Amino acid sequence: MAKSFEMYILLDLYGRLLTEKQFNIMDLYYNDDLSLGEIAAECGISRQGVHDAVKHCEKALADYEEKLGLLKAQRAYVEELKELKEQALDIFNECKRISMSRPIAEKTVVLLENLDSKLAEYETEEISEEAAE
Repeated sequence: MAKSFEMYILLDLYGRLLTEKQFNIMDLYYNDDLSLGEIAAECGISRQGVHDAVKHCEKALADYEEKLGLLKAQRAYVEELKELKEQALDIFNECKRISMSRPIAEKTVVLLENLDSKLAEYETEEISEEAAE
């Protein structure tokens, strides 16, 4: 079974909606990177049982995303932050270009720092996603 990066994120977002046993299996599979056989031995079930549980949970997590849309909303939020950062950079560069008010440029720098801080919260997700592809 190929592990998709999106499933890692969905497990993080919706994993606690699964039963404790389901979450444990998914956590071992995705976060601890154990094989189906290793998980079966640890949980005292068959390898096929682990396989079926993983497939069932993957479908459940995908269904949660379809209904609740947290990942989609998160990605839209990040795109919005990036757009705001671009606009703030445009303002800052325009201030520099025409020697406008220093206070405007300083406030723009603060805005850029705040946007960078918010984007940094999601930076590891993007790096991991690029590595997975």
